[in-house]
Amino acid sequence: MQPFFDGNGMVTAALPMPADWQVMRNVAAGQPTIVGPNGISVIDFPGQSFLYTNDPQMQQTYYRSGQQLRAMPGVEQLIAQDIVPWAAGRGLKLLEVFEVEEVSRMDRWYSDQLYKAMPSQTDVVAIGTQWVHSNGSPYFLLIHLSVSSGGGLQTWYYYASGLQAEKEHFERAKAQLIFALANARYNLDQIAAYNQREAQAAGQSWAAHNARMAQNQANFEASQRDFVNRSNAAHDAIMSSYRERGAASDKAHEQFVDVITERTNVVDPSTGTQYKVDSGANQYWMNNDGKYISTDSHTYDPNLDESMNNQRWQGLEPVE
Repeated sequence: MQPFFDGNGMVTAALPMPADWQVMRNVAAGQPTIVGPNGISVIDFPGQSFLYTNDPQMQQTYYRSGQQLRAMPGVEQLIAQDIVPWAAGRGLKLLEVFEVEEVSRMDRWYSDQLYKAMPSQTDVVAIGTQWVHSNGSPYFLLIHLSVSSGGGLQTWYYYASGLQAEKEHFERAKAQLIFALANARYNLDQIAAYNQREAQAAGQSWAAHNARMAQNQANFEASQRDFVNRSNAAHDAIMSSYRERGAASDKAHEQFVDVITERTNVVDPSTGTQYKVDSGANQYWMNNDGKYISTDSHTYDPNLDESMNNQRWQGLEPVE
Protein backbone atom coordinates (compact mmCIF):
# COMPACT_ATOMS: atom_id res chain seq x y z
CA MET A 1 0.00 0.00 0.00
CA GLN A 2 1.74 3.14 -1.21
CA PRO A 3 0.57 6.46 0.29
CA PHE A 4 -0.39 9.70 -1.45
CA PHE A 5 0.04 12.93 0.54
CA ASP A 6 -1.58 16.35 0.51
CA GLY A 7 0.31 19.63 0.74
CA ASN A 8 0.35 19.41 4.55
CA GLY A 9 1.98 15.97 4.56
CA MET A 10 -1.25 14.20 5.51
CA VAL A 11 -2.05 10.88 3.80
CA THR A 12 -5.09 11.25 1.55
CA ALA A 13 -5.18 7.69 0.24
CA ALA A 14 -3.10 4.54 -0.05
CA LEU A 15 -3.03 2.39 -3.21
CA PRO A 16 -1.84 -1.21 -3.60
CA MET A 17 0.94 -1.01 -6.19
CA PRO A 18 4.05 -3.01 -7.07
CA ALA A 19 6.87 -2.39 -4.60
CA ASP A 20 9.17 -1.17 -7.40
CA TRP A 21 6.71 1.58 -8.42
CA GLN A 22 7.56 4.91 -6.85
CA VAL A 23 5.05 7.66 -5.95
CA MET A 24 6.61 11.07 -6.58
CA ARG A 25 5.94 14.06 -4.33
CA ASN A 26 5.79 17.79 -5.17
CA VAL A 27 5.30 16.94 -8.83
CA ALA A 28 5.45 19.76 -11.38
CA ALA A 29 2.76 19.96 -14.06
CA GLY A 30 3.41 17.47 -16.85
CA GLN A 31 5.79 15.36 -14.78
CA PRO A 32 5.06 11.74 -13.72
CA THR A 33 3.20 11.08 -10.49
CA ILE A 34 4.23 7.42 -10.56
CA VAL A 35 7.34 5.87 -12.12
CA GLY A 36 8.47 2.26 -12.36
CA PRO A 37 10.77 -0.10 -14.21
CA ASN A 38 10.37 -1.02 -17.88
CA GLY A 39 9.56 2.56 -18.87
CA ILE A 40 6.46 2.78 -16.64
CA SER A 41 5.26 6.34 -16.17
CA VAL A 42 1.89 7.71 -14.99
CA ILE A 43 1.14 11.39 -15.53
CA ASP A 44 -1.89 13.03 -13.88
CA PHE A 45 -3.43 15.82 -15.94
CA PRO A 46 -5.16 18.87 -14.39
CA GLY A 47 -8.91 18.60 -13.83
CA GLN A 48 -11.38 20.48 -16.01
CA SER A 49 -14.58 21.90 -14.45
CA PHE A 50 -17.72 23.20 -16.17
CA LEU A 51 -21.23 24.35 -15.35
CA TYR A 52 -24.46 24.90 -17.23
CA THR A 53 -27.94 26.29 -16.58
CA ASN A 54 -31.01 26.97 -18.71
CA ASP A 55 -31.97 29.95 -16.53
CA PRO A 56 -31.43 33.11 -18.66
CA GLN A 57 -30.83 35.31 -15.61
CA MET A 58 -28.19 32.98 -14.22
CA GLN A 59 -26.61 32.66 -17.67
CA GLN A 60 -26.20 36.42 -17.88
CA THR A 61 -24.64 36.52 -14.41
CA TYR A 62 -22.09 33.86 -15.33
CA TYR A 63 -21.29 35.52 -18.66
CA ARG A 64 -20.71 38.90 -16.96
CA SER A 65 -18.26 37.28 -14.57
CA GLY A 66 -16.30 35.74 -17.45
CA GLN A 67 -17.58 32.19 -16.99
CA GLN A 68 -18.18 29.96 -20.01
CA LEU A 69 -21.26 27.77 -19.79
CA ARG A 70 -20.95 24.25 -21.19
CA ALA A 71 -23.40 21.40 -20.87
CA MET A 72 -22.02 17.87 -20.54
CA PRO A 73 -22.13 16.65 -24.19
CA GLY A 74 -22.03 12.91 -23.43
CA VAL A 75 -19.01 10.63 -23.14
CA GLU A 76 -18.46 10.04 -26.85
CA GLN A 77 -18.71 13.72 -27.72
CA LEU A 78 -16.53 14.71 -24.77
CA ILE A 79 -13.77 12.42 -25.99
CA ALA A 80 -14.20 13.64 -29.57
CA GLN A 81 -14.21 17.33 -28.59
CA ASP A 82 -11.58 17.41 -25.83
CA ILE A 83 -9.42 14.29 -25.80
CA VAL A 84 -8.94 13.37 -29.47
CA PRO A 85 -7.56 16.81 -30.52
CA TRP A 86 -5.23 16.82 -27.50
CA ALA A 87 -4.02 13.29 -28.30
CA ALA A 88 -3.57 14.04 -32.00
CA GLY A 89 -1.10 16.77 -31.09
CA ARG A 90 0.96 14.10 -29.34
CA GLY A 91 0.89 11.63 -32.21
CA LEU A 92 -1.75 9.38 -30.64
CA LYS A 93 -4.52 7.51 -32.45
CA LEU A 94 -7.64 6.30 -30.62
CA LEU A 95 -8.25 2.55 -30.70
CA GLU A 96 -10.86 1.80 -28.04
CA VAL A 97 -13.18 3.38 -25.45
CA PHE A 98 -14.62 1.37 -22.55
CA GLU A 99 -15.85 1.79 -18.99
CA VAL A 100 -13.49 0.57 -16.26
CA GLU A 101 -16.27 -0.64 -13.97
CA GLU A 102 -14.12 -1.49 -10.94
CA VAL A 103 -12.66 2.03 -10.88
CA SER A 104 -16.13 3.52 -11.46
CA ARG A 105 -17.33 1.76 -8.31
CA MET A 106 -14.48 3.16 -6.21
CA ASP A 107 -14.91 6.70 -7.60
CA ARG A 108 -18.65 6.43 -6.90
CA TRP A 109 -18.01 5.31 -3.32
CA TYR A 110 -15.66 8.22 -2.70
CA SER A 111 -18.11 10.73 -4.16
CA ASP A 112 -20.88 9.35 -1.94
CA GLN A 113 -18.81 10.05 1.19
CA LEU A 114 -18.54 13.77 0.47
CA TYR A 115 -20.85 16.34 2.04
CA LYS A 116 -23.56 17.67 -0.29
CA ALA A 117 -25.13 21.01 0.61
CA MET A 118 -28.12 20.57 -1.69
CA PRO A 119 -29.97 17.52 -3.07
CA SER A 120 -28.57 16.57 -6.46
CA GLN A 121 -28.27 13.67 -8.88
CA THR A 122 -24.62 12.68 -9.33
CA ASP A 123 -23.29 10.29 -11.97
CA VAL A 124 -19.68 9.09 -11.67
CA VAL A 125 -17.86 6.94 -14.22
CA ALA A 126 -14.29 5.94 -15.09
CA ILE A 127 -13.61 5.72 -18.83
CA GLY A 128 -10.64 3.83 -20.25
CA THR A 129 -9.25 4.88 -23.62
CA GLN A 130 -6.63 2.87 -25.52
CA TRP A 131 -4.28 4.64 -27.95
CA VAL A 132 -1.26 3.91 -30.12
CA HIS A 133 1.67 6.24 -30.82
CA SER A 134 2.82 6.91 -34.34
CA ASN A 135 5.86 4.74 -33.52
CA GLY A 136 3.58 1.82 -32.55
CA SER A 137 3.98 2.04 -28.77
CA PRO A 138 0.76 1.75 -26.70
CA TYR A 139 -0.76 4.39 -24.43
CA PHE A 140 -3.61 4.24 -21.90
CA LEU A 141 -5.61 7.26 -20.69
CA LEU A 142 -8.06 6.80 -17.79
CA ILE A 143 -10.69 9.55 -17.51
CA HIS A 144 -12.58 10.12 -14.24
CA LEU A 145 -15.89 11.91 -14.91
CA SER A 146 -18.48 13.29 -12.47
CA VAL A 147 -21.75 15.05 -13.43
CA SER A 148 -24.13 16.57 -10.84
CA SER A 149 -27.54 18.10 -11.55
CA GLY A 150 -29.85 19.89 -9.13
CA GLY A 151 -31.53 23.22 -8.51
CA GLY A 152 -31.56 24.03 -12.22
CA LEU A 153 -27.75 23.81 -12.41
CA GLN A 154 -25.42 21.20 -13.89
CA THR A 155 -21.84 21.06 -12.60
CA TRP A 156 -19.39 18.55 -14.03
CA TYR A 157 -15.70 17.89 -14.19
CA TYR A 158 -13.17 15.35 -15.34
CA TYR A 159 -9.51 14.58 -14.80
CA ALA A 160 -7.27 11.97 -16.41
CA SER A 161 -4.20 9.82 -15.82
CA GLY A 162 -2.02 8.64 -18.69
CA LEU A 163 0.09 5.45 -18.60
CA GLN A 164 2.95 4.48 -20.84
CA ALA A 165 5.38 1.55 -20.61
CA GLU A 166 7.57 -0.59 -22.82
CA LYS A 167 5.38 -2.54 -25.23
CA GLU A 168 6.03 -6.01 -23.77
CA HIS A 169 5.25 -4.76 -20.24
CA PHE A 170 2.37 -2.41 -21.08
CA GLU A 171 -0.68 -4.68 -20.54
CA ARG A 172 0.58 -5.86 -17.16
CA ALA A 173 1.31 -2.27 -16.07
CA LYS A 174 -2.19 -1.21 -17.16
CA ALA A 175 -3.79 -4.04 -15.16
CA GLN A 176 -1.72 -3.08 -12.10
CA LEU A 177 -2.73 0.59 -12.37
CA ILE A 178 -6.43 -0.29 -12.70
CA PHE A 179 -6.18 -2.67 -9.73
CA ALA A 180 -4.51 0.04 -7.62
CA LEU A 181 -7.19 2.64 -8.36
CA ALA A 182 -10.03 0.15 -7.87
CA ASN A 183 -8.70 -0.80 -4.43
CA ALA A 184 -7.71 2.60 -3.10
CA ARG A 185 -8.13 3.12 0.64
CA TYR A 186 -8.99 6.73 1.43
CA ASN A 187 -8.17 8.41 4.74
CA LEU A 188 -11.54 8.57 6.53
CA ASP A 189 -10.26 11.19 8.97
CA GLN A 190 -9.49 13.53 6.10
CA ILE A 191 -12.92 12.93 4.55
CA ALA A 192 -14.55 13.71 7.91
CA ALA A 193 -12.53 16.92 8.25
CA TYR A 194 -13.45 17.98 4.73
CA ASN A 195 -17.16 17.30 5.35
CA GLN A 196 -17.06 19.30 8.58
CA ARG A 197 -15.53 22.28 6.78
CA GLU A 198 -18.10 22.07 3.99
CA ALA A 199 -21.03 21.77 6.40
CA GLN A 200 -19.81 24.80 8.34
CA ALA A 201 -19.31 26.82 5.17
CA ALA A 202 -22.76 25.84 3.94
CA GLY A 203 -24.31 26.87 7.25
CA GLN A 204 -22.66 30.26 7.07
CA SER A 205 -23.84 30.68 3.49
CA TRP A 206 -27.41 29.86 4.53
CA ALA A 207 -27.31 32.41 7.35
CA ALA A 208 -26.00 35.13 5.06
CA HIS A 209 -28.60 34.25 2.46
CA ASN A 210 -31.49 34.41 4.91
CA ALA A 211 -30.37 37.86 6.07
CA ARG A 212 -30.66 39.14 2.50
CA MET A 213 -33.85 37.33 1.52
CA ALA A 214 -35.94 40.52 1.69
CA GLN A 215 -33.72 42.18 -0.91
CA ASN A 216 -32.75 39.34 -3.22
CA GLN A 217 -34.52 36.77 -5.31
CA ALA A 218 -34.81 33.57 -3.32
CA ASN A 219 -34.61 31.07 -6.17
CA PHE A 220 -31.60 32.76 -7.72
CA GLU A 221 -29.67 32.84 -4.42
CA ALA A 222 -30.49 29.19 -3.72
CA SER A 223 -29.07 28.20 -7.10
CA GLN A 224 -25.90 30.16 -6.38
CA ARG A 225 -25.52 28.46 -3.05
CA ASP A 226 -25.84 25.08 -4.71
CA PHE A 227 -23.20 26.08 -7.24
CA VAL A 228 -20.75 27.12 -4.51
CA ASN A 229 -20.95 23.86 -2.62
CA ARG A 230 -21.06 21.56 -5.67
CA SER A 231 -18.02 23.28 -7.19
CA ASN A 232 -16.03 23.00 -3.97
CA ALA A 233 -17.00 19.34 -3.56
CA ALA A 234 -16.01 18.61 -7.15
CA HIS A 235 -12.53 20.03 -6.71
CA ASP A 236 -11.93 18.39 -3.34
CA ALA A 237 -13.09 15.01 -4.60
CA ILE A 238 -9.82 14.66 -6.53
CA MET A 239 -6.78 13.28 -4.70
CA SER A 240 -4.40 15.84 -3.28
CA SER A 241 -2.08 15.93 -6.29
CA TYR A 242 -4.96 17.17 -8.43
CA ARG A 243 -6.19 19.57 -5.76
CA GLU A 244 -2.78 21.19 -5.51
CA ARG A 245 -2.69 21.84 -9.25
CA GLY A 246 -6.25 23.18 -9.11
CA ALA A 247 -5.54 25.74 -6.38
CA ALA A 248 -5.55 28.65 -8.82
CA SER A 249 -8.87 27.49 -10.25
CA ASP A 250 -10.33 27.16 -6.72
CA LYS A 251 -9.26 30.73 -5.96
CA ALA A 252 -11.00 31.97 -9.12
CA HIS A 253 -14.18 30.16 -8.08
CA GLU A 254 -14.01 31.74 -4.61
CA GLN A 255 -13.58 35.22 -6.03
CA PHE A 256 -16.48 34.63 -8.42
CA VAL A 257 -18.74 33.47 -5.58
CA ASP A 258 -17.76 36.47 -3.44
CA VAL A 259 -18.89 38.77 -6.25
CA ILE A 260 -22.20 36.92 -6.61
CA THR A 261 -22.95 36.83 -2.87
CA GLU A 262 -21.63 40.36 -2.23
CA ARG A 263 -19.01 39.19 0.27
CA THR A 264 -15.45 40.32 0.94
CA ASN A 265 -12.50 38.93 2.94
CA VAL A 266 -11.18 40.63 6.08
CA VAL A 267 -8.59 39.57 8.66
CA ASP A 268 -8.18 40.09 12.41
CA PRO A 269 -4.61 41.51 12.58
CA SER A 270 -4.25 40.38 16.21
CA THR A 271 -4.82 36.68 15.41
CA GLY A 272 -4.44 36.37 11.63
CA THR A 273 -7.92 34.79 11.39
CA GLN A 274 -9.81 35.58 8.18
CA TYR A 275 -13.57 36.15 7.88
CA LYS A 276 -16.09 36.77 5.11
CA VAL A 277 -18.34 39.80 5.61
CA ASP A 278 -20.90 41.70 3.54
CA SER A 279 -19.03 43.99 1.17
CA GLY A 280 -19.61 47.70 0.66
CA ALA A 281 -18.30 49.25 3.90
CA ASN A 282 -15.05 51.08 4.64
CA GLN A 283 -14.45 49.65 8.11
CA TYR A 284 -15.42 46.47 9.99
CA TRP A 285 -15.31 45.70 13.73
CA MET A 286 -15.83 42.31 15.47
CA ASN A 287 -16.57 41.54 19.15
CA ASN A 288 -15.61 38.51 21.23
CA ASP A 289 -18.84 36.74 20.22
CA GLY A 290 -17.86 36.76 16.55
CA LYS A 291 -20.48 39.40 15.65
CA TYR A 292 -19.37 42.22 13.42
CA ILE A 293 -20.53 45.72 12.50
CA SER A 294 -19.64 47.76 9.45
CA THR A 295 -19.37 51.50 8.90
CA ASP A 296 -18.42 53.91 6.15
CA SER A 297 -16.69 56.17 8.68
CA HIS A 298 -12.95 55.82 9.09
CA THR A 299 -13.08 57.68 12.43
CA TYR A 300 -15.81 55.71 14.19
CA ASP A 301 -14.59 53.43 17.03
CA PRO A 302 -17.27 51.29 18.73
CA ASN A 303 -14.98 50.91 21.75
CA LEU A 304 -15.68 54.59 22.47
CA ASP A 305 -19.42 54.31 21.81
CA GLU A 306 -21.35 54.04 25.10
CA SER A 307 -24.35 52.57 23.26
CA MET A 308 -22.28 49.46 22.49
CA ASN A 309 -22.52 48.32 26.16
CA ASN A 310 -18.77 48.42 26.84
CA GLN A 311 -18.04 45.48 24.55
CA ARG A 312 -14.52 45.05 23.20
CA TRP A 313 -14.36 45.49 19.43
CA GLN A 314 -11.37 44.51 17.27
CA GLY A 315 -10.82 46.35 14.00
CA LEU A 316 -10.68 44.10 10.90
CA GLU A 317 -8.51 44.82 7.87
CA PRO A 318 -9.31 43.99 4.23
CA VAL A 319 -7.47 41.05 2.65
CA GLU A 320 -5.79 42.12 -0.58
